Amino acid sequence: MSGLVAVDHHGRFSSLTEKEEREVLHAVHDIESFQQLDILLNDPVARFSASSFADGRIFSIARQLRLRGFLGDVEVVGNLVPDQLPMAIAAGIDRIMISASHAVRCVEQQWRDQANKERFGYQRVPSGTRLDRSG
Repeated sequence: MSGLVAVDHHGRFSSLTEKEEREVLHAVHDIESFQQLDILLNDPVARFSASSFADGRIFSIARQLRLRGFLGDVEVVGNLVPDQLPMAIAAGIDRIMISASHAVRCVEQQWRDQANKERFGYQRVPSGTRLDRSG
């Protein structure tokens, strides 16, 4: 997984630690039912890989995980685009990890510009189902 750049709720870029680089990924296409998410409820981090920005399942999976009571960090590894950041936040995703080459095309300022925008039409996670990520 080397060569990843993390994007937070504010659109800021950061590097991953060595431990984060080694953490387990759950491929979105391997999740056949939302009940499979129950095994992750006590984990501090749930990290999912999305094959492309067009794979909208990642938003449904994150939302369902939050609705099941998951309070840890939800992270996505995949080259989402800056316009998807508000939807990711609304679905309960804490961080998006994109490739370094994608970060060159979708620069940090684009992510920051999207960080405070609302995404209409996607159901927000109910309050109290995720930790406060302000800051």
